[in-house]
Amino acid sequence: MNLWSLAFVVAATLLLGGCYSSTPPEQTGIRIGDETLKQFKAGVTTEDWLVAVIGPPTSESVLKTIPNTKVFRYSMGESAGGLGAIFSGEASKNTAVVYFIITDGIVTRYWADRDVETNLLGNERGKTSGEKAGGGN
Repeated sequence: MNLWSLAFVVAATLLLGGCYSSTPPEQTGIRIGDETLKQFKAGVTTEDWLVAVIGPPTSESVLKTIPNTKVFRYSMGESAGGLGAIFSGEASKNTAVVYFIITDGIVTRYWADRDVETNLLGNERGKTSGEKAGGGN
């Protein structure tokens, strides 16, 4: 084996080794479970109470078409490590977003969009049993 072949094998091994990360994905953002969502009531819960319980939203938008109305978004994500995560497009992703519609300081609607992981047989694994949870529809 000549020097260039050896250098190629070493470089390829290092690159492929960097593609795999044995560390579990790191969670970012705010996790809001079903029990926490049960504490809020559409038409009753105030914006102040919402923020006091789960903190400030990840992002918020003011609706110009509906007076005194805004949307709070609470996002939770996972970021994967390793070079492979970057190449596969899985470096980070949102795993859950909880939305709260607030009009005149009162929560009028809320819901959660969540990823549902499945195993090879198509059975759900380690997540909630449904895509959406919440109330105030």
